Parts: sequence; structure tokens; C-alpha cells
Amino acid sequence: MRANQQTYKNVAKHCSAYTAKDQEHYTASNKAGDTDVTCTTCRHFTEDAYCSLDLFDPIVQRHNF
Repeated sequence: MRANQQTYKNVAKHCSAYTAKDQEHYTASNKAGDTDVTCTTCRHFTEDAYCSLDLFDPIVQRHNF
């Protein structure tokens, strides 16, 4: 893991590209703001713990996480 779980949650909540890996189990969207989302449940989160869209670092920097 590159970051702690709280950072992954904060980034996912602010990411407009968040897409749940499994829509049956993760039907919530980060846009609603009322559901627990995290980078680790995102379709773009790789096995190497990176965002395949390269959005993680810019969101962390923009929001000072």
C-alpha cells in the first residue's frame, strides 16, 4: 500500500473517475457523499496499489491529504 486507508477513502471521495470494481457489491457512488468509498474498491486501482488513470497524486496534492 502506498497510503493509509484514510487517505484512500479521502481520495476516492474526491475522485470524479471512481468506479466500483464490483457493481453488485459496491453500488454506491462517491458523488453522493453518503457512502464509504475507497481507492482499494475502485476499478482503476491496480494490484501494485496505483491508480491506472494517474489521479491519486494530483488529488492528494490538491486537497493536502
